[in-house]
Amino acid sequence: MCRNNDQLENEESRIRTIYARRDASGKTALYGWDRLDSTYMAYRNEVAWVLAFKEVGFQDLSRLEILDVGCGSGRWLRMLVEWGADPQRLHGVDLLEDRISRARVLSPAAMTFRVGNAGHLDYPDNTMDLAAASTVFSSILDPTIRLALAREMNRVVRPGGWIMLFDYAVSDPRNPDTTGIRKKEIARLFPGLKLLHTFKLIFPPPLLRLLPARLLCLAHLVEALFPWVCTHRLYMLSK
Repeated sequence: MCRNNDQLENEESRIRTIYARRDASGKTALYGWDRLDSTYMAYRNEVAWVLAFKEVGFQDLSRLEILDVGCGSGRWLRMLVEWGADPQRLHGVDLLEDRISRARVLSPAAMTFRVGNAGHLDYPDNTMDLAAASTVFSSILDPTIRLALAREMNRVVRPGGWIMLFDYAVSDPRNPDTTGIRKKEIARLFPGLKLLHTFKLIFPPPLLRLLPARLLCLAHLVEALFPWVCTHRLYMLSK
């Protein structure tokens, strides 16, 4: 549990303000279903998740207890249901109440969604087979709060379980509200856990949005030939 409540409250307030500003600006339209670049990024994410699950030996997802930290509207968890996961064993936590409300409307009733923050995940110790977080740690600028969340994720995962992190690896100088999460930071956040797999993916989104629809295949080619240009990483850590 995070002991510095002032730090936690300040970081929580900052994140709420940023998301409110982003929602009001209309930038969420960049990730609309009708944008081919957004669809391409979703496809690349799903491919990486499948590869990660196969690498660690996940087959029957129905037996796994899974927590999505920063779940938003619950899209990733609903995808897991399509892959065979049991809705009763799927859990989502998000800081923003409106995201959780939407997740409850869109998702199977058996799923569990809670409003929460980095200070404490409201689940017992050693109860999850997998705890995941997508573009969450890069949104937390305070290193102490990032560490608090990492400790909470580690606490709720049972021995032999996994932590999966999908995040920006490159800091964007045009976006001071996020920071890149590299292997060195992963080692700081999760000491004692073994980083088994790292996947590099996604052509730089600002450039991706400039490609005509018929040339999106070039992004995939560049990712394959020059993985060092990819802006995101998927990390799999075993406990």
